[in-house]
Amino acid sequence: MLKKNIKIIAALTILTSLNINCITVNASSAKNVSKVSEITTPSKNNNHKHLDYKSRLDELVKNNVITAQQENAALDLIKSNDFHKFMKKNHECSKNKLDTLVEKGTLTKEQKSSIKKVISSSKKQGKNFRSSINNGLDELVNNGTLTKDQKTEVENLFRSCRKERIDNLNAFFKQKFDTLVKNGTITQQQEEAIIKSLIPFNHNS
Repeated sequence: MLKKNIKIIAALTILTSLNINCITVNASSAKNVSKVSEITTPSKNNNHKHLDYKSRLDELVKNNVITAQQENAALDLIKSNDFHKFMKKNHECSKNKLDTLVEKGTLTKEQKSSIKKVISSSKKQGKNFRSSINNGLDELVNNGTLTKDQKTEVENLFRSCRKERIDNLNAFFKQKFDTLVKNGTITQQQEEAIIKSLIPFNHNS
């Protein structure tokens, strides 16, 4: 009877030991998984809202044209309040020019409203904005909302806005990034590469 009790106690001791070891291993594994997750999960930089700009500058970093620190310095200027004001002002180009076409009698208010709907819908297409605009204008011609001559006027309007926006943005970037050149953060050649990578861009009127 005594031997039997000793065997039972010994067995319980072994099981308890195994259970403790199992818990220790699991806890250790959980910590390791957590560490791996921290290493392999890329941190999101939520400070930079213009992801298209960042992806373009990422290419310059990848190709050793600029460093990650220089990229962040450029992006810090792009996310400034005056940049957002600049973008908002330039996004109003097509609206203002459509108003002018109405004032000149080239378009009616109803036609302008139809064109604005096409613009609004096309903005949701991202990089396919221009093709979406063209398809939308073709549809307005096909259903009799616009004439071919009116469509041409609207297309010229978009070309004018795009050129104006690119020229203005080039000047804006040059003014901003000149400060980085002057304080030695980037070189003149790096500034030119940065601006070239950002223009033309995918933001549309």
